[in-house]
Amino acid sequence: MTNNPKPEPPDSSEEEIRNSKFDFRISDPIILALDTSSKTTSMAITRGDRVLLTYKADFDETRSERLWIEIESLLDSCDLTIKEVDLFAVCVGPGGFTGLRVGLAAAKGLAAAAGKPLVGVTSLEVLAFAGGPAPAACAMVAAYKGDLYSQLFSFDSDGLPVPAKGPMVGTLEETLARLSDLRPILFVGFDAGSVIEDRAPAPGSWTTVQPPDCLAESIARLARVRFARGEVDTPESLRACYVRQAEAEINLAKGLLGSKIKRVLGREEAV
Repeated sequence: MTNNPKPEPPDSSEEEIRNSKFDFRISDPIILALDTSSKTTSMAITRGDRVLLTYKADFDETRSERLWIEIESLLDSCDLTIKEVDLFAVCVGPGGFTGLRVGLAAAKGLAAAAGKPLVGVTSLEVLAFAGGPAPAACAMVAAYKGDLYSQLFSFDSDGLPVPAKGPMVGTLEETLARLSDLRPILFVGFDAGSVIEDRAPAPGSWTTVQPPDCLAESIARLARVRFARGEVDTPESLRACYVRQAEAEINLAKGLLGSKIKRVLGREEAV
């Protein structure tokens, strides 16, 4: 008498995809990616591995108004409507607090209006993704008052960055001191290549690469892999990655802000 093997239970990720309202089997999804984490705003529209159009500009305090205009213009140039976008992707930080809030609000609004999934990626992981894969990559982003946000990554079999630890904030000297026993390391993001390579614990053990010219394009590429895995967010679940509080929020906690500013910050936190 032979025993018939019991069927293996379905993989949990496959079950989640089947139960999802989104179709992750789209081979060439149309992706609209946004980055407002720095003074430079960038956007990209991709279809599969093909870049249809990119946009990059330095916005002033009118960013929140101009962003919607440029998004509509970008879609029109590709002869697309919001409903035809399969996935929205956005940088969730760390970076400039006001810019992040503008970008997150826009991405959440677009995803909700179109009824489509949303992928949020951090500025640090997308920089590591753009520079890698490598045995180890340290992504760095300029922070407030001369500090840097930094995070160390390895890479999985798909070339996606895997965080070794959470993001940190500190000076360049503090960041390099924490990594002094590690080699080789690829540094990406902060424009201090010669300084970093000169401080390497051994010649050639630390190397640097420049960040991508259009971060939104790398966000779209990273989001496409996440989408294929079924790893998506919703407008309700997506959160910003601030690493540390904005100076206004610190002053609010200390009771140093007026009631009007307190009400504005309260409304922003509710977004």
